[in-house]
Amino acid sequence: MPHTKYLLTALALAATAAVSAQGTTGTAATPATQPAESQPMQPSKAVELLLSNDDKKFMTSAASAGMYEVQASQLALQKSDDPKQKAFAQKMIDDHTKANDELKALAAKKNVTLPDTLGTMDQKMLDMLGKKDAGKDFDSSYRSQMRMSHKKAVSLFDNESRNGKDADVKAWAAQTLPKLQEHGGMANALPKTS
Repeated sequence: MPHTKYLLTALALAATAAVSAQGTTGTAATPATQPAESQPMQPSKAVELLLSNDDKKFMTSAASAGMYEVQASQLALQKSDDPKQKAFAQKMIDDHTKANDELKALAAKKNVTLPDTLGTMDQKMLDMLGKKDAGKDFDSSYRSQMRMSHKKAVSLFDNESRNGKDADVKAWAAQTLPKLQEHGGMANALPKTS
């Protein structure tokens, strides 16, 4: 178990570094009159190096990540002042609910029991987000967390789609990856609040 804690900490640090690096070279916020162009998010090599190829662990991590996306986005619908961010949040709820349902069906087929609660890191992120005041403070944190969580998810799914051992799990990861990349690009394109 201590090894898992160090792995999760290293994974979180790598994802944060990758998001920070991307933020310094990303596109500038566009005026409200122009739609922001979003580019599909690419996997982080640093994060991929820390990931296991074990299919069951992948499914458990994917389940937690998917639940986190839905719960964080439900908070965004309540606390955000930004209509673009609320629209993004609703898309996250819709798309991740669908993916979560697909993963549950796949897990049942593979006799894998998925968690019904968030993993430690996802829960900490959700708790931090829940403590933010509605409005700009919340919007900034939600946008940052969506970037980081999608960078982690893109890397997780990319790794599984290339290195997974179970053909069905590997195929599901490959099928889901483009949508996660799209989400990551959309998160990167969310306008910054001033």
